[in-house]
Amino acid sequence: MIYNLYAICRLVVNNISRDKIIGSWFGMAVGDAMGRSAKGLKPAAIRQIFGTMDDFKDVRPIMGKGITNYRMQGLYGTPTQCALAVGDALLKNKKQFLQESAENFQQLAKAGPEGYFGVYRNHSACLWRAVDLLDYREEEQVSDSSTSLFTLLAVPLALFQGRWSKTLARQCFDACLLMSRNRFEVVGTVLTGFLVTRFLALPSEENFSSSASADILQEAQEICQQAEAEYLQRFPETEGEKGSNALSGILKNMADKSADFPQWLPEHANTFTKLEIRHPSQGFVLTLLPLALHCVLSPPESGFASTLTHSLSHGRETEMLGALVGAFAGALYGFDKIPADWKSGLVNAKEIRLRAEALSARRGKKEQKDLFNMEAALTAKEFEEGKRCLTKETKKSSRIQMQSLDLWDEEEEESSVPSKEDRAQWRKFQKEKTKSKRDRRKNIPSPDDL
Repeated sequence: MIYNLYAICRLVVNNISRDKIIGSWFGMAVGDAMGRSAKGLKPAAIRQIFGTMDDFKDVRPIMGKGITNYRMQGLYGTPTQCALAVGDALLKNKKQFLQESAENFQQLAKAGPEGYFGVYRNHSACLWRAVDLLDYREEEQVSDSSTSLFTLLAVPLALFQGRWSKTLARQCFDACLLMSRNRFEVVGTVLTGFLVTRFLALPSEENFSSSASADILQEAQEICQQAEAEYLQRFPETEGEKGSNALSGILKNMADKSADFPQWLPEHANTFTKLEIRHPSQGFVLTLLPLALHCVLSPPESGFASTLTHSLSHGRETEMLGALVGAFAGALYGFDKIPADWKSGLVNAKEIRLRAEALSARRGKKEQKDLFNMEAALTAKEFEEGKRCLTKETKKSSRIQMQSLDLWDEEEEESSVPSKEDRAQWRKFQKEKTKSKRDRRKNIPSPDDL
């Protein structure tokens, strides 16, 4: 009788763990896909165009009115694709997952539609630089991206391991170094892995008290300090550089700042970066990752849906923010708490679910589609849909500027933004951006027009 009771309890625990692992992986893809529609928009523009980000939004009505790059409704983008590259590598060969991951990243960068980087579904310069440098790893040439894109590499590792350990910490560290050697990105990847396992271990209906949030933040701060020390040990030449304990310092202040945290965050992070950070939802790991954690620990209402919807209202880098919040909230609340229409509305939901189940079982499934063929087909479908909804004016603009960024992206690529030290170029850049924004606002439709 005692043995049967023990077996039943163990089965219940395993089922809860499986539901939360699947919830985290699926939640990441849902948050990514939902945030992708609003990527680059300011909070006011999101409210005016979409109202509330409570579903997968259709961008077709606003094509040519401020947005030039089509995004298929309900389809996830590069953050989830990067996590897929590591997840599939881990399921194929867990001992050689780094090499397998590198091959997956390079495979996905091969032939794709015009205007795309291979079959990746965004035009991020940090990604193509990182993939391009994978051939030069032996020469220790690695990207220095700090956008937080590669922090998502920790999600499949954390779900595969299921709990925090030195092994998982090392895997997260090494996975990020494959794509970026930026201190903040590396430490942020380790932190992401820890937070996923930490939320997996919490009760699904956790309502955070101040003491519970403080405990999580204290543990997260300690993990960051350990990762920062490990980074210094591996790269002693960085000793004395500014920001050696930046991320742990932000977490230390997070509990004290409470409701004022989103306003305080960019101001504090600015002291460690060359480029100006004015909003917490910009694409910098020093702000985006702490903001994602803040959204999960301090949601307006408890639950997966309200947590994700509220986080996307911050605008700007909603794709990565949605992926991070989706992974954390999914690990906390579980797959069953994700709204049914979000599950059915996610493009490629079956394959995402299969991989989530494979990670929970720590072995691949025979029915999984090949990663490259799967993503190539999805990107090709998006490309064909995009061609059909482009206006003549948008097509003409696209031919002139095929590699241009989304016109609503307030934050330009790092390579195109002048240094603040060059005051003349900085003023010229700001004037041109202000004029561009003013012209775009004239064409912003309201929700009633959609």
